[in-house]
Amino acid sequence: MIHEEAAPRGALGGKVAVVTGGASGIGRTIAKGLARQGARVVIADFDAARLERTVEEILALGTTDVAQALSADVRSDASVRSLARDSIKAMGQVDILINTAGVFLQGRLDRMATADWTWMLQTNLLGPVRAARAFHPHMQARGSGHIVNAIPFGGLAPQDPFTVPYDSAYAALATFTRGLAHELSGTGVHVSLYCLGSKGLRLGQNTRSRGMGRWLRHGEGLEEAVPVTDQTADTLIDALHHPRFLVLADPADASMAGIRAGDLDLDGLTKARP
Repeated sequence: MIHEEAAPRGALGGKVAVVTGGASGIGRTIAKGLARQGARVVIADFDAARLERTVEEILALGTTDVAQALSADVRSDASVRSLARDSIKAMGQVDILINTAGVFLQGRLDRMATADWTWMLQTNLLGPVRAARAFHPHMQARGSGHIVNAIPFGGLAPQDPFTVPYDSAYAALATFTRGLAHELSGTGVHVSLYCLGSKGLRLGQNTRSRGMGRWLRHGEGLEEAVPVTDQTADTLIDALHHPRFLVLADPADASMAGIRAGDLDLDGLTKARP
C-alpha cells in the first residue's frame, strides 16, 4: 500500500540509484521519479542515443545534481561487472539497484525455437541475476541497500496464451527474488519484487513475434502496450522509503494476484531486519 503521506521532494538526497534498462519505458519513468526525489542516478542501457536523451531530461528536472549514462548489456557477465565497478567508482557508492531491462517474446509455443527462449531469458531472467550478483556484495559490505526486480503482472498471474515464455521467465525471476530476499535477510539489504499493473504494462521495447501473422495483420488478439506515466512508479518510490517485498504498481491488482501474492508476501521478513 502507498502510505498516505508522500515522501517529500529530496527525500532520496545523498542516495545513488542504478537503473538497468533505464533509457526507455518503465525504467526511464522510474529513473526520473528517483531523480525528482533528489537521488543521484546512473542510467544503464545499450542504446546510446536514448541514454543521453534520458540523462538530459533528468538533469533538466533540476532536482538532482548528478545523472550519468553508462553503456551496459545485461546479457554479458563482463559488462554487468563493469557496470557495478564503474558505478561505484564514479559515485562512491550504490544504494539502490532497480532491474527493468527486458525484451518481449510473444506467439505460439510450437513456432518458438529454443533460440527465441534463450534470447529472452538472457535479458529477462539472467540479466537481473547478473546485476544482483554484481552489486549485492558492495551493499552487504556497507550494511545497507535495496535491490528491486521488476516483473510484468503475468509473472504472478499468467493469463495470455501468447506470452507463456515471457511470463515463465518472470515467474522464475519472482522465485529468484524471493530466495535473494531470504539470503540477504538481516544484512541491511532490502529486496523487493515490483509487479507492473495488469492492464498491459510490459517490460521490453525489443519484440519478437512467432506464428502470429494473422493476428498482427488483422489487429486481433493483441493489445497495444499501455503508456507509462509518472504515476506508474509511485508505489515503487514509496517502497524505497517503506521497504516491503511485494510491490504492486496498481494496488487494485492485489485481489487478482492473491494466489501468488500470498506465497510471495515477505513483509514480516523485511520488517524484522535491524
